[in-house]
Amino acid sequence: MEGLPIRVLLLCLAGLASATGCKNDEACVKARNAASDAWKTVTETAGKNKVAPNIGIDELPADKKAPHVNAWSTIEKQADMISSSFAYEKITWNTANPAQQKANAAFDGYFAKEKFKTFDMQLKDANDKFKATATACGD
Repeated sequence: MEGLPIRVLLLCLAGLASATGCKNDEACVKARNAASDAWKTVTETAGKNKVAPNIGIDELPADKKAPHVNAWSTIEKQADMISSSFAYEKITWNTANPAQQKANAAFDGYFAKEKFKTFDMQLKDANDKFKATATACGD
């Protein structure tokens, strides 16, 4: 009778450990933090490209300035939403998924995207980390 409480405690701990999936939680947190950081980088770079692009905002024709600002504003806003979605333990996929689609669509439709190869690599890295998070956290 004396060993019964210890056995019950051990069974409860074993059940809790298997139910929580400690290893999986750790992988999810790591992936989530990496994705959040990658999308923060995308947010910051989009903000810089909006006001001081490497192609020179003053060199843009007048009819290209508004589409330029709109594209980078969209990317900046959507990337920030994605980064925020991954910032907490409970990932808000209903915000992150459409925001990812909108950010990618804005860059894909941008008239001078071929001049932003570094940003393109950052966006691809953030997309890869988004996918890795979905895999690790069981989207």
